[in-house]
Amino acid sequence: MLKKLIYIVPVSLILLQGCSALIDGHTVAVDSYAAKPVVVGTYYLSTENVSVDLDIEKQTFENSIQEMLTSKGYNRTFVINNANYNIVYDYKVSGPFTTEEDFPAPINEWWGIGGPYGGVYNGLYDANWYGDNVQYVNYFVKELSLTAYSNDNPVWQVKGHTQSQTPNLNEDYQYLVSGVANYIDVSSGKVIYINVVKDSKTGKYTATKL
Repeated sequence: MLKKLIYIVPVSLILLQGCSALIDGHTVAVDSYAAKPVVVGTYYLSTENVSVDLDIEKQTFENSIQEMLTSKGYNRTFVINNANYNIVYDYKVSGPFTTEEDFPAPINEWWGIGGPYGGVYNGLYDANWYGDNVQYVNYFVKELSLTAYSNDNPVWQVKGHTQSQTPNLNEDYQYLVSGVANYIDVSSGKVIYINVVKDSKTGKYTATKL
């Protein structure tokens, strides 16, 4: 079982890096696995990544995970001996990576389209006035994983990846938390792409399968 839980990690990352649609940072690639139907219960939240304490506002981050797990029927306890599960989270960033993107840019209007100077209006409003150009964009990959253990045995695991323009771990994690929410304690069977949108007025995050 443990081998299965570990195996899903590189698969989702490879697919993520090959998907340019993730560059907006609001699309989450999700992969999840559960060995069998899981009964919800109490859990103790922990992490094995000591750098998390230094890189993020830990309390706010854990509160967002707690709220999500509560919506799935799990209740947090701060005494590990009272917990049905030990849910271990990991949150990290890798990169920078570089991707190539095409973008339109105006040709100098004084030179027209087809040759020497043709006047400022020659081709100015024509669609051909724009040429394809290439730019290289740096991005980072942020990964959130949650693994539930019962008596030190892994029961389920979910991983989410998203691309970001910044390595700051205090940004984007709510998109990851919202993106993986519907795949807690279930098997996705493959990498699923989730579009997560934040309502600027209410602050609510909405996740939709692509």
